[in-house]
Amino acid sequence: MKRIIIFFILLFGLSSIDMQAAEVDFKVSAPQQVRLGERFRLTYQINADVDQFTPPTLSGFQILSGPSRGQNSSIQIVNGKVSQNINISYTYILAASQEGKIEIPPAKVKVNGKIYQTKQKSINVIKAEQNQNSTSQGQNKSSQKNGTLKANDVYIKAFTNKKSAYLGEQIIVTYRIYTKVPVSNLSIDKLSSFNGFWNVELQENNGNLKQRNEIINGEEYIVADLKKTALFSQKTGTQEIEPMSLSCVVQVQTTKKRTSSNDPFFDSFFNDPFFSNNFRNIEKTLFSNKLSIQIKDLPKANKPTNFTGAIGQYSLGSNIDHRELMANEAITLKYTISGQGNVDLLPDLNIKFPPDFEVYDPKVSTKTRKNKEGISGYKTYEYIVIPRSAGTYKIPSVGFSYFDPVKKQYKELTSDSYEIKVTKSNNSNQQNVTYGGSSKEDIRYIGKDIRYIFLMPFELEPYEHFFFGSYIFYLLLLSPIIIMFFIVLLWKRESKRRGNTSLMKNKNATKVAKKRLKKSHEFLKAHEEAEFYNEIGQALWGYVSDKFNIPVAELSIDTVNGRLSEKGVSEEVIKEFIDTLNNSEFARFAPGDKDSMMEKVYQQGLNIISKIEDQLK
Repeated sequence: MKRIIIFFILLFGLSSIDMQAAEVDFKVSAPQQVRLGERFRLTYQINADVDQFTPPTLSGFQILSGPSRGQNSSIQIVNGKVSQNINISYTYILAASQEGKIEIPPAKVKVNGKIYQTKQKSINVIKAEQNQNSTSQGQNKSSQKNGTLKANDVYIKAFTNKKSAYLGEQIIVTYRIYTKVPVSNLSIDKLSSFNGFWNVELQENNGNLKQRNEIINGEEYIVADLKKTALFSQKTGTQEIEPMSLSCVVQVQTTKKRTSSNDPFFDSFFNDPFFSNNFRNIEKTLFSNKLSIQIKDLPKANKPTNFTGAIGQYSLGSNIDHRELMANEAITLKYTISGQGNVDLLPDLNIKFPPDFEVYDPKVSTKTRKNKEGISGYKTYEYIVIPRSAGTYKIPSVGFSYFDPVKKQYKELTSDSYEIKVTKSNNSNQQNVTYGGSSKEDIRYIGKDIRYIFLMPFELEPYEHFFFGSYIFYLLLLSPIIIMFFIVLLWKRESKRRGNTSLMKNKNATKVAKKRLKKSHEFLKAHEEAEFYNEIGQALWGYVSDKFNIPVAELSIDTVNGRLSEKGVSEEVIKEFIDTLNNSEFARFAPGDKDSMMEKVYQQGLNIISKIEDQLK
């Protein structure tokens, strides 16, 4: 009762005493210096109720989350004076996407109709590689054991095969990842739009990355090319290529348990940090470096008059099907330009045919090839021409010019010339010729393309029996209904059979899983690492999904753990199964003998499925 009285006295006292209004304090906090791609917090704090928050423009940073609003308040009574403390915060999670000193403009808030703003904040963004030399290899390993990640443990870089190029010259840009730790779930968040360039993808990122080992500053890295693009500049001057942004999950070891056995290979394999349970996954966003390319204009000296902008290294060839023919017969003349460069943008040829030749629009076909060296291929121009009069004619040679960026000079190519002998046609029907396509087969002669109806005498005889009203007539009339009846019966039977899908999947789960394991063993023998791990993962996850009727969308480590526990599977076997799932995900980036690792993972998958089957019986 006393507590209730005291509560009402305090409540009445608080309502009768004015709150002391503290002076509004609006401030910003963020680190003074960050590395390129490093995540950090940008926090705005104010000690008053906010009517409106106006965030600044955060150029030069990638906003990963925010602003997230937080609030806490308290009331204090000192010597009869009541004061209220309010603290409201707005927090961003940012990642630096460009180097240099970046200024963050002031943020603004409205409190009781009055505008307050923070001071301008400066953040110095340095290269991620600047910290590589200051960290020794032993310190990096120690940091990984402690669950932390250094800037040089995993990063991406962008390369070009040339720092300067001519207008329209082919440039190869490569994005490459370097890692000393296991990574997974690689996802490109942002790629440069390549403003000022015409681009063609040379390597699509389909999840099967070709890996290799490289020694950098005395440390071993696993390296893979993420993306390779061919660029063709469309304007001169200094062209900038913005950084690529990539998200991934990095596995960092926290502690390392040692096991011992008589087999030294067994110890080295199963004591490897990639096969230890003592790790944690870190979501990491990586940024490549910005590229700058100087694009030069083509030289004006010695430029051919017929030059139309072709850049690269090319050759020109031609052929003709025959040089002697009769009037109104067709000739096929073909020109081919092949070489290294952007063959899709090669111009049309300027060919001067004799006036007595009827010339149709050429059939143009292009074939391109993509490889690590860039784009190459050929472009073919196929002409159909028909001489209308007898005589001797000459088809002059065709000129083609291009700029060779390697030799830095213009080059001119010339095709062969052809002399055509046309004799007078002996067939009067050939004086009328029509053409409807781009090949000789499309040419036909008027007067020969009409086929008249062949007439012959027909005798009609009376017949006593009629099909209408016969037994066969009524049988065929009812046949659709009979067929439909059987179709409905079969459909219902099949629907009932397929209704028990979970039972069928449960019975076939082990069979399907072992079939996938057998296929993965074939990839193991063929040393196809990416296909092997993909098949192992589908075998393990598919087995759990089919065996326990878990939808694919709900598959997770927690779901698997719960279902196995419900079925009475021991904790030891559950733990071994989860370890096998993790090993199949991260082993592909593990250093060491790849074939031995794949063999061990294969044996683990085969053994754990057998153990689960034994405990479910």
